[in-house]
Amino acid sequence: MKARKRERRRYAKPGGETYVFQLFVVGNESNSAQARVNLARLCEEHLKGRYQIETVDVLKDAATAHENNVLVTPTLILIKPFPKVTVFGNLSDTRQVLAALRLIGDER
Repeated sequence: MKARKRERRRYAKPGGETYVFQLFVVGNESNSAQARVNLARLCEEHLKGRYQIETVDVLKDAATAHENNVLVTPTLILIKPFPKVTVFGNLSDTRQVLAALRLIGDER
């Protein structure tokens, strides 16, 4: 029974806590632009009004990328809620991104 309760808490609930993201990109490079669009769409569809996105252009702020050990772009880091999660790529595989961010169950 306890395992089920923990399992239910792992996924976003309506009216739940705010999700805080850092998205590391390189200027307007195509994968970076696509990651911005995909993240905005996912957040609007699944976290409406409950998210913050900080976009970091590593060409302008390499220090922040270095502090977060970002070597590949685009990179998305879920800062809150814990635990932190890192997702690489342009975020086009919606189901996989949602599962990684604990917004849906991983149905693989």
